[in-house]
Amino acid sequence: MSVTKSFVLLVGIGWLVTFFAWRFGVAYFAMFSFWNLLVGGLFILDAFITPAANSFKARRNSEDILYFNEANEMGFYVKNTSRHLLRIECKDERLRHFALLPENDLIKWLQPNEEEFFSYDVVPQKRGSFLFSSVYIRYTGLLGLCVKHKKVPCPMEFKVYPNVRDLSKFRLMLQKNRLLPQGEKTVKNYGMGYEFESLRPYVDGDDYRKINWRATSRENKLIVNQYQVERNQPVYILLDIGRPMSYTTGGYKKLDHAINAALILADIVNQSGDKVGLMVFDSAVRSHIAPSQGAAHRNHLMETLYHVSDNRQTADYGGAFRALNEKQKRRALVFIFTDFELPEEARELISQMALLKKRHMPIVVFMENEKLDALAETPIRKKYDRYLRDTAREFQAERKDIFRHLSAMGIPNVESKAEDFAVAAVNRYIQLTG
Repeated sequence: MSVTKSFVLLVGIGWLVTFFAWRFGVAYFAMFSFWNLLVGGLFILDAFITPAANSFKARRNSEDILYFNEANEMGFYVKNTSRHLLRIECKDERLRHFALLPENDLIKWLQPNEEEFFSYDVVPQKRGSFLFSSVYIRYTGLLGLCVKHKKVPCPMEFKVYPNVRDLSKFRLMLQKNRLLPQGEKTVKNYGMGYEFESLRPYVDGDDYRKINWRATSRENKLIVNQYQVERNQPVYILLDIGRPMSYTTGGYKKLDHAINAALILADIVNQSGDKVGLMVFDSAVRSHIAPSQGAAHRNHLMETLYHVSDNRQTADYGGAFRALNEKQKRRALVFIFTDFELPEEARELISQMALLKKRHMPIVVFMENEKLDALAETPIRKKYDRYLRDTAREFQAERKDIFRHLSAMGIPNVESKAEDFAVAAVNRYIQLTG
């Protein structure tokens, strides 16, 4: 229990009156004693007549899903079970990794037996499960002199999911084919499957190999088979959660950007009529979801990825590729979300790529190293600055060599900024299947 500003004001008035009484020779000590006894008595009376702390009940709203790096509304209901009108101020439990946004109104007057909803906005800065166990209530006494405090148990576990609130934007862009950069055309579908769609008359420029001779003899004119890119095909996302993905870029860990991109790509793949699977790996395969479609499958992917965390282990590409070959016999598009800090890590990826390329179509998606790019542009003020810049440029050249090596092997690859990682992955999918 604590005092209010009104109580402090009354005490101040008493001191002020006592001071003037002393200045004019009045019985100031008796006045001082009387005033303090009066204010103290009123405070005790206020504490006695104000409802006890067990006069409140709290419950949380049923929505237990929050989204990473996005403003989310959180709230709870508080009920005044007393017979008095009370002014209450509520605060939720403060947990690490949750940034509280300003301008939240958590002070209200509650009528007897009235229940009110208190809400505030918060930005989760980490994925996973978090337990909010209590709500803290402060309420002013009936005479306005005391403040009572109450910790009301109100446990509820919240799941912070990757931020996929903009899925509708990507779906709309897919329908309008707006994801491709202006002027860029669909690239050759290396090794992708095709399925028969229909028959149509031959026109100049058609490939002679597509002529359907049986239909031609029946119609007495040239007829060709028309094909479309095979649909309902498997698309796998291989997500590296090892050491290089633990570094920060664009304000968040690379893994967070990669998980958001994986979920957005999975949704676009399903919207396009293909099946999507997932494999999470570092030094071993941590999770595997077979290719499928539908809302239930999308929720399964979300439940698998929302609590995935990075670690300091080195990715075993060979083990992951062998596991994929064992589980996926049919040829599939395989998106590999990974990165490297040392050239040796990238060379390991390249050396194991033959395992995957024999059976599947791999696409490697990297994230730009912003810190390395910044160091490569370091102004020369001291001799040490020149060393930093030259070293960074040497690493940049090695990264470009890795990309060229993958391209020479016929393996599509892309390096993207963190904020454009999802767009880059979806772009590549559209280009390969368009």
